[in-house]
Amino acid sequence: MSGTEVRQRLAAILAADAAGYSSLMAADERMTVAALDAARTVFRVQIESNQGRVIDMAGDSVLAVFEIATGAVSAALAIQHELDAASSAAPAGGRLRFRIGVHLGDVLEKADGSIYGDGVNVAARLQGLADPGEIAVSDAVHSAVRGRVSALFVDQGEQTVKNIPNPVRWYRAIAAGPVPPYRRAAEHLNALPSIAILPFRTPVADPEQVILADGLRMDIQWALVKIAGLMVIGSGTMNTYRNRDVTPQQAAAELGLRYLLEGFVQRSGDRARITVSLIDGSSGRVIWTEHYDRVLDDSLQVQDEITEKVVTALDVKLLSGEPAKVWRKTLKNPKAREYFYRGIHEFMKRQKEANAAARANFEQVARLAPESFLGPTLVAFAHWWDAFRGWTTSPARSLELAAQWAERALAMEDWDGQAHTVMAHIHLLRREHDMALKLAEEAVALRPNCADANPHLGNILYYCGRPGDAADRMRLAMRLTPVHAPWFKVVLAASCKEIRRWGDATAVAKEALRMRPEDIEARLVLIEVCQATGNEGSARELAHEVSALRPDFSVSRWAETQPYKDPAVLERISASLRSVGLTP
Repeated sequence: MSGTEVRQRLAAILAADAAGYSSLMAADERMTVAALDAARTVFRVQIESNQGRVIDMAGDSVLAVFEIATGAVSAALAIQHELDAASSAAPAGGRLRFRIGVHLGDVLEKADGSIYGDGVNVAARLQGLADPGEIAVSDAVHSAVRGRVSALFVDQGEQTVKNIPNPVRWYRAIAAGPVPPYRRAAEHLNALPSIAILPFRTPVADPEQVILADGLRMDIQWALVKIAGLMVIGSGTMNTYRNRDVTPQQAAAELGLRYLLEGFVQRSGDRARITVSLIDGSSGRVIWTEHYDRVLDDSLQVQDEITEKVVTALDVKLLSGEPAKVWRKTLKNPKAREYFYRGIHEFMKRQKEANAAARANFEQVARLAPESFLGPTLVAFAHWWDAFRGWTTSPARSLELAAQWAERALAMEDWDGQAHTVMAHIHLLRREHDMALKLAEEAVALRPNCADANPHLGNILYYCGRPGDAADRMRLAMRLTPVHAPWFKVVLAASCKEIRRWGDATAVAKEALRMRPEDIEARLVLIEVCQATGNEGSARELAHEVSALRPDFSVSRWAETQPYKDPAVLERISASLRSVGLTP
């Protein structure tokens, strides 16, 4: 290529700059220059070791180009990790922290190695969107590296940026790292506005009023979980706050949250008075309060109005950018809405008899509002819970009914992702792994903060042979649902075991056993970890515990229930279990 020749090509571009560099220089010039020199060394080493090339290090900025996106993201993750470790001893106000943006796009490359073009500009704009010490990647990068680097990607929606004609969809990239407790995970996830909805209060313990309050709360919850850029704590966790005498500030502190929504519902005949308040969790300050006085045979779109208020107050972006596609269409039939609220009230009890009552109510919703996906979706969920929780004499029949209702919901024009989760799990049990993963990912795309969609995606990722991604997803699910079922930890422990993080797998599996001492699956994970780390005695002791807890346990029958995509993985685990004396 001659000195004047320019060629166009696809490349991954990394752009970075130091946050607050001028202020740091003004405060301590010598220390800041030394920190910058050290940081440049880190950038250069990590860029070159990941098959990249430094283009420019002018001032406090860095520009580099890579042949592949995985190299750029791997370098960015390593750089931030190394810089964070190196500067951890510095005073909080004296740390030199970098914002990094990574984009995959067309560049113009001159003979001297310099690069120009929209690809470079987008990377620079992404860098500006990142917080200090963090990494922002474009949608193109996310698509190219997902499942190929050990990182969690948090969707931030679309952003209009200077001098770029079309909005840029971007993700915050978070290093997977060792398994942290959920409070440590909050250090990353609290970069998002976080909110939980406390159980709405009623003036008296009147079942009719409580049913209405629970229904309204879940309406709002289901709308908020569809919003990208917002972290919403699961309703199951928040149910533990029912009848607890705690202030919003106390709840926010326990859960590591920034905002809480609380409500008061009073029903009198055919009228409902509803008061909802958005509260700053750290100060207890009421950000806004709204009062609603409605006739119950109205369309009762209060939940949509409240959701819109929350979205506006928190300044978050909608997943689709169109409120009509995010907020659930209101049930127009008053009787259908009544059955819907009664069903939700029973469903949230998470008990066998209540689940049957919920299913009966949801069937009435489907009958009275055949145009709505809500009835079929929730009937499917109720049948699925029967099978999943062992509340049925025929799990196979319950799963068959769940599939029928879920497919009915999926055939409708409007759906919200919950039927996707049900069908994804059913496809997994059928060993239809590609379809299971496809539907599970669609469920999370539709419901980014869903306490059901996220852990079940993690479970499917594990069985599909992507344990690193599964571990990331389960940590996110546990943050969204701090009060969660032991199986969350079992999946996380198994995922850590598959990527040879023995200490993490052991700690998480033991925590699952603390939550549920009779758990068999957690013990099976520990058996393989003990064998891998040379602790044969403990492995055999755990095998004795399995046999004592479940005398009819056999490795072959257990293996029949395990839908691994790669049969070699299942055979390896089964051989490990047989070798410690468990019945073949």
